[in-house]
Amino acid sequence: MITTSRYPGTTLDFIGIPLEDGRTLYDTPGVVNPEQAAHFIDPSDYKKVMPHKEIKPRVFQLNENQTLFLGGLARIDYLGTGRRSLIVYAADDLYIHRTKLENADELYRNQYGRLLSPPSDPGQALPEMRRHDFHTKEKDTDIVFSGIGWITVKGAGAKVAAYAPEGIGVRIRSSIIKG
Repeated sequence: MITTSRYPGTTLDFIGIPLEDGRTLYDTPGVVNPEQAAHFIDPSDYKKVMPHKEIKPRVFQLNENQTLFLGGLARIDYLGTGRRSLIVYAADDLYIHRTKLENADELYRNQYGRLLSPPSDPGQALPEMRRHDFHTKEKDTDIVFSGIGWITVKGAGAKVAAYAPEGIGVRIRSSIIKG
């Protein structure tokens, strides 16, 4: 029997799984990352954040000064330059909403826990959103929201501001999916 932790997809013990050919596959306990969203959201919202099947990329064409929300957990503002593709890699159940940058703060205040869910409860107070500014230097760059997913910004020279609750990791990396 496999014993799992309270965090989906993580086991608590070293587990040997016998294979048909006589060999054994070993599953080891995962590394707990304190910057993952799972530490901040209610367990009832895990199903919206944790993928249940293969992640399908969702492509958005953004003009300068447009915003994408990943539920109420993360936000990315595309500040420029020109029109650009942003590709979201996150669980299908995580609602993605696009709006104009000028409307983003008000939308977040009024729709947190409602349209912008998770969290599913507007009363669930997450830590205050923290801004991270990035300027892409490579052809394709990923902005990673720890435990939520990532957004590939297509093309070099993009200016973006990424937001997540204080404590949730936000990083930039070279795109891991080329093409």
